Amino acid sequence: MASVSFSRLATLRSLVIDDQAGMRQNMRLHLGQLGMTRVDQAATPDEAIHFVERNAYDVVVCDYNLNNETNGQHLLEFFRSHDLLPESTIFIMVTAESSYSSVAGAAEFKPDAYMIKPLTATKLAERIERMLDKQNSFLPITQRMARKDTAGAIIACDELLAAEPKWIVEILKLKGRMLLQLRRVDEARALYHSALALRSDLVWASLGLAKCEVIAGQPEKARSMVETLLVKHTQYIEAYDLLAQVAESTGNSDVALDALSRSARIIPSAPRSRLVGDAAYRVGDLAQAEEAFSQAVKLSKGSMTGQASDLISLAQVYVDSGNADAALKVFTGVPRRFSESSPFIAAQAAMQAQAYAKLGDLAQAKQAFSVAMEHTGETGDDSDNKSNSNSNNDSATLSLARAAFAVGQDDYAAELIAAAIRSDHEDRFLVAQARRVLSDAGKEELIAELIDGPMNECLTVIAEANALMRGAQFEASLSKLEEALGNMPQNTGVLMAAAQIYLLWMSQKGVDQEYVKCVNGYLAILDQLMPGNERVAKMHLFLQRTLNNNQIKS
Repeated sequence: MASVSFSRLATLRSLVIDDQAGMRQNMRLHLGQLGMTRVDQAATPDEAIHFVERNAYDVVVCDYNLNNETNGQHLLEFFRSHDLLPESTIFIMVTAESSYSSVAGAAEFKPDAYMIKPLTATKLAERIERMLDKQNSFLPITQRMARKDTAGAIIACDELLAAEPKWIVEILKLKGRMLLQLRRVDEARALYHSALALRSDLVWASLGLAKCEVIAGQPEKARSMVETLLVKHTQYIEAYDLLAQVAESTGNSDVALDALSRSARIIPSAPRSRLVGDAAYRVGDLAQAEEAFSQAVKLSKGSMTGQASDLISLAQVYVDSGNADAALKVFTGVPRRFSESSPFIAAQAAMQAQAYAKLGDLAQAKQAFSVAMEHTGETGDDSDNKSNSNSNNDSATLSLARAAFAVGQDDYAAELIAAAIRSDHEDRFLVAQARRVLSDAGKEELIAELIDGPMNECLTVIAEANALMRGAQFEASLSKLEEALGNMPQNTGVLMAAAQIYLLWMSQKGVDQEYVKCVNGYLAILDQLMPGNERVAKMHLFLQRTLNNNQIKS
């Protein structure tokens, strides 16, 4: 029976994850001493996923060492990246003291607590009680955040700060993140300066100041601040990510690749290797791309964190490097969850078509291309893959175009490339890759028709819309852009033009809530497609100032 001090723990439901039955039972006994009788046990990562998908847990206690392929950190990464655990779930990672420093120091997805073996019921109770106290204190904030009431959550932060200053660091960090989310740059700057005045070693506050400069449209200043921060704090992963983001937005792909490579040496994980591979491939460093994607496949082999795109990317690098045999071997022993997916079958077949063509086996190449077409659809639109990012879809389209060229389907390949450019003519990486596809296929003469032509079409639409706006024909201007978005809904140039026209209209005529909703919708898509972009950041600021001016006039 639970003691009086543990009474509120008795209502909690928990999950224990450990590959050793004795350890699971021991942990269950500890939790039982705290009054926690609803305790599920999982011996494998797959069992843990099964439980989490079907039940809501208040506490998860997970051992770090699970099996040869998947550890507790992999499992936490999977839960967080797939939104399987609510924010309120307390995730406790259990590890031996000998491995604590490496486990705790190299983790992007942090658990709520690390606990070192051996554990006792009292130690568990103290840690869980502290987490519950914090959750209860932060409840007015988290409830507003759940309702997407970010402004209200910021007010709740101030109220909690006045009532319970013991949480000051956590409150300031959370409030700063939300101020940045709302583009309230001046307030965010003041907050981060106040945090650093409180404690000069708060690295997240220094990085927050750099993020303010990104939002304010000062990427070079932000880059300088991050590089200065990294001189002293060489292990701060988030700083490398921001440096890479800023470098990419200003066209410094080599700097971005270096930043990501340094972060991957600190945290040698599959997600980190994946980022390095993508960046290396974009700049044409096939050797580093091969090493990175090979590492991603190795680190996630047999684990639920593995991604089909790792295999596809590695195979493409092998094909581009002239190692067709290695490209085909990549698909040996493919996990069942990949081999039963139509998007993967299509991408794999497109890659195999390229490889067989390189080896001179045109019959096998054509057969593989037919499989790719069968699982992709005649238009090349992967309907099973709608949830994937735009960049992944573009990559799949260009891969299919490469395969089409390899088997002599030049007209179809040309259609795919032109359609990809129309989908986002301002994506310089997409344009560069499309040029590479044509160059590798010996079709340089088609660059003007398939790349420059569609780009000019998009630019013409935007120019005509802007001309109509200058002529005070707002409805006609907007109609032209919305028609274009109907055909290319993720074209960043057209999205920015549409957002800009709404903003200009409201700056002259006054705020219209329906127009505000449209602008926020466009900007939300742009934030996903091109995070950290300077022009998008300035549009956010312009919208905020327009709304503030409207409130002042009211």
